[in-house]
Amino acid sequence: MKWSDNLRNWDRHKIYRYVILLGLSLSGDGWSYEASVIASIIQMPAWITHLGYDSTIGIPDNKNQWIGPVYSLGQLVGGLIAAFFLDNLGRKPTMVIGAVLMELSTALLVWSGSFAIVIAARVIEGVSIGFLLLGYQIYAVEIAAKEDRGFVSSFSLMTGNFFGLLAAGLVYGVSYSTTNTGWRAALGITFIPATLLLLVLPWVPESPRYLFEKGKDQECRRVLSKLHGGHKDEGEVVLSEAAEREYEAMRAAISWDQVHGQDKWSALWKTKAARYRSFVAFSSQCWWAWNGQSIFTYYYTKIFSAAGIIDPHLQFGISGIQNATWCVGGIVGGYLLDVWGRRTNYLIGIGQAAIMLIIQGAITIGIFDKGIENKAAGAGFVTVYLIQWFLWVTFFSPVVNMLPAEIYSAGLRARGYAIANVFSMGMGFATQYSALPMYRHMHGWVWIFFAGCMIFAWLVIFFTYPETKGMTLEEVEIVFGTGAGQRVKAALGKASPVDPMTP
Repeated sequence: MKWSDNLRNWDRHKIYRYVILLGLSLSGDGWSYEASVIASIIQMPAWITHLGYDSTIGIPDNKNQWIGPVYSLGQLVGGLIAAFFLDNLGRKPTMVIGAVLMELSTALLVWSGSFAIVIAARVIEGVSIGFLLLGYQIYAVEIAAKEDRGFVSSFSLMTGNFFGLLAAGLVYGVSYSTTNTGWRAALGITFIPATLLLLVLPWVPESPRYLFEKGKDQECRRVLSKLHGGHKDEGEVVLSEAAEREYEAMRAAISWDQVHGQDKWSALWKTKAARYRSFVAFSSQCWWAWNGQSIFTYYYTKIFSAAGIIDPHLQFGISGIQNATWCVGGIVGGYLLDVWGRRTNYLIGIGQAAIMLIIQGAITIGIFDKGIENKAAGAGFVTVYLIQWFLWVTFFSPVVNMLPAEIYSAGLRARGYAIANVFSMGMGFATQYSALPMYRHMHGWVWIFFAGCMIFAWLVIFFTYPETKGMTLEEVEIVFGTGAGQRVKAALGKASPVDPMTP
């Protein structure tokens, strides 16, 4: 695809798809806002005092280090439960459940009656994200056109970055507050997107692939007509050429999977093609946990203090600047997914992270760990960090949430994504729980450790991951060499330019 292709051909069907996905991402991405807010709230003296701890000492480490990881455990469980609802109730009802759970977790956090209630709220929020993340990503890839699937799948990242910027601005303001009103108001904002999602979903059509799986052929064709073009002729739905081609490929792939039992859990691993696809999906969800962010997210005041930046308002201000750059990076990176491809963006994002982590490690080991106060080194450390995460959000983040949804077949999409989510959150829990002990024992060497993890990830992606840009979901089946892929190829004939291949 050329640079300007996505900016052309704005027919009413493309506008309809964009409005749906922007509406869902804007209204359903309150969890990104809350995740940004809570990382700052737990550093605030007023919140610490409210929970009954000495604000000059902070929450004890054996409790503080649970606030981040339990969120990952909740999402791990939520993703597995969501797979059942996605396959049996549909994409829309699953997102409704996620929104209701988000409302509940927000109410508990605004209350924060005790540390145990905070932990319960974080677990419930994690479960809600399992429903919302899987629901949105699967829905997005299933209604998108092949030319811009990467871009529209990244809408949730873009809106998440916007909410993160909003959170940073509010947190900077309430950081001057010594009462409970400030942090409660900041957390309460999460009610807004969750409520909007509940209002938007009744107007959104169900996924056409889910409808076909459930034998609702005519409804499937009506939805495809709205999304990709068509009209009614004497009561019958007549699809556009592109929509009809997608329908035929969809029918070939889903029918083959259902006849041959490829829509069951065992189909995730029982053939060579299945194992290859699951390896890519599962491993792709593990890399983010080893990029060093687990330390910065929940303990950034400690990191900044080590770099000589001790003013908490300045620390919150730097966080706000970072979120502003992420807003730009998310848009650029999402667009580049359909220009440069998934694999290329992955390699750039992880490669630059390895380089930046080595630089941060060298500064920390050579200066900070020796107790030397050097404001120039501190400024350099923070600058490298900001550049690293701008590039990470630009090149890595748009790929990671989309890839498991893109590479699995319709019958396995929810289940495969659920297991990939288990890997993601399992790794997230391990690195978040161990982040503080690791930093305190390894000091600057922790950045070198994470750099080594990024180098390993880069090599795995370079030698094993295929490219999937510009393909329909059914043509992706051909890339992985599945039986359904061969049926799709036969159904499309010369319409498919894709042949089985791996790099």
